[in-house]
Amino acid sequence: MEIFLTNYLHGNSTEVHVRGSSFGPDDEQQQLMKQATRTPNWLRKALQSVVLSVPFPGATETDLIQSLELSNIKIDFSSLGSPLISGDALAILKKPEEMQFHMDVTQIHPHVFLYLNQDSTKAFATVDPERPCQAKSEDGNGIDFPLGKMKVTARLVRAPFKVLPNGQKDFETFLDRVFRQKKGKVYIRGTSDATVESAFGHLNIRGLEFNGEIETEGLEGMQKPPPKVKSLAIVGGYSDALLAQTEIEIYSPSDVDINLGELNMHLMFDGHIIGNTTIPELALAPRVHNNLTVSAWLFGNNPHVIDFIGRYISNGVNTKSNVTLTISGSHPNATKSKFLNNFIKHLSFDVQAPPFEEEPLLADCQMNILSSTVVMSLRNPFPNILMAITKINASATYEVYEIGRLVANFEDRGEGWKGPMMLPPPDCEQKDKGCKGVIVNSEKIPVVTKKLGYDAIKKALGGSIVVSVESEVGVMIDDFKLTNLQYRQNNITAKVRKGF
Repeated sequence: MEIFLTNYLHGNSTEVHVRGSSFGPDDEQQQLMKQATRTPNWLRKALQSVVLSVPFPGATETDLIQSLELSNIKIDFSSLGSPLISGDALAILKKPEEMQFHMDVTQIHPHVFLYLNQDSTKAFATVDPERPCQAKSEDGNGIDFPLGKMKVTARLVRAPFKVLPNGQKDFETFLDRVFRQKKGKVYIRGTSDATVESAFGHLNIRGLEFNGEIETEGLEGMQKPPPKVKSLAIVGGYSDALLAQTEIEIYSPSDVDINLGELNMHLMFDGHIIGNTTIPELALAPRVHNNLTVSAWLFGNNPHVIDFIGRYISNGVNTKSNVTLTISGSHPNATKSKFLNNFIKHLSFDVQAPPFEEEPLLADCQMNILSSTVVMSLRNPFPNILMAITKINASATYEVYEIGRLVANFEDRGEGWKGPMMLPPPDCEQKDKGCKGVIVNSEKIPVVTKKLGYDAIKKALGGSIVVSVESEVGVMIDDFKLTNLQYRQNNITAKVRKGF
């Protein structure tokens, strides 16, 4: 029966064998009335031996599956094997005129081929579930859904998505449409098997053809709006690298749930690679803000790392209001998925570093007129980090005038210094009040004053003036060394005292 029905729905004729019966259409009624049959015994035996072969024509309409749509799509590249795809399938079926009876489709097993364009002759990928998908069907009621049609819904769960030989280029174009464009479209063709409960019993129908298209909303390059760094924290310093952790918010305007898995990417500043980032799982749920935790290792002995940190933590003269970082897929081991290698290589996005809202490094300072020295009050802005100042070369400006310059190499004990200034981590025990920096006063540092600035200092004697500082500092963050860090800070209160 299954072969007969499958051939019929495909429009193929089936040769049906009709055998004669020893009972005629009136025999059952005559038996009930206890009457003898009118058909002679010899004729009944003769009819039983007759077999006629009759061609049974196929259905005149063979486009049983009129459309197939896939929504709530999820593409998962996090596994080491083939990508996996999930989604809700909706098929609209039109029953042949000769089959206007109730059928209940309980399972479907689609075999889908994906084509980049409508006129493409070769598929670039297949979606082939490992097992049939449970399905529900609904007959048309003639009100909100036409009579003679059926609506079949099923859930595709983690079906293998296989890129075909010579299909990698079209596959990458498909990914590019999903990531960079406002809309993406792909065309599907294939066949589906179906399990049906009907008046003929439990039937398996094979090879029902379909074609359709899947249109999705794209990610628009993850730029509407662009990704946002919600937090950036330095969490550890090592001899060869500085470990930072950040939380990035990415809004996905797409209607596709996509997971690119674990990614290793380059971190770039002003066009220079300054470190590596690890995104444990770049998973973007559709039409929501997605928060990703990213670890970044900043290279040691790299002048561009020093430039980035100086510009990020500075708050003052000639500093940029925004610090832009680029996360780039140019890393040699960007992804574990062989299907994504070339695509990730060309993936990059810019993020704005958040404002540095920790307490500034320089709390205040005191100028001693008679000894021509300065005592600097410094604090460590980084929780759970030990910081040390090894040297400083700084100039102070009042309004537009440079008022003094100082130089100190705290590591040079031959000049009488006691060693680097050790700055302990902030006190974060009172969480409701936030972290409070621990202020450490420097030794007295000789300062050379300028004539124009000295007049301003004398006028402030016994009080204070507000200055700006530009400096070049040697810093240790745990075991990570920052040589010649450019640090700038505005609005520093400098107390002016007469004594030594």
